[in-house]
Amino acid sequence: MRIWVVLVVAACAHAGSGAGGGFSIAYPDAGAGKVGKKYYAKAVGQCQYENGRDARWALTGARVASGELPPGLALEDGAITGTPKQAGSYHAQIALSGVTCAGKPLADQTVDLSIDVR
Repeated sequence: MRIWVVLVVAACAHAGSGAGGGFSIAYPDAGAGKVGKKYYAKAVGQCQYENGRDARWALTGARVASGELPPGLALEDGAITGTPKQAGSYHAQIALSGVTCAGKPLADQTVDLSIDVR
């Protein structure tokens, strides 16, 4: 018997700007997963200098600020990993701390996630 799990993730960031050019963060590689198979979705940031050139970004911490991830998934170093174990709709707000863009510190960032496990 095969059991399939489909994850649908919608994410948007409450982004701040501190590098002058702007910053946004999301989980764009979130998608489908299968029971018994490792799931991985990492946070991806768009960071730019004032002149529009791409810049590096970093974070020092991440946590589930509210809501919950599906059973079997966990937040590790800003990435959502694990193997989903239960169907349902889950909503969580991920808080990212120690965020820097172009070497400049930003306010903590939050990303709202909706994950549907089927």
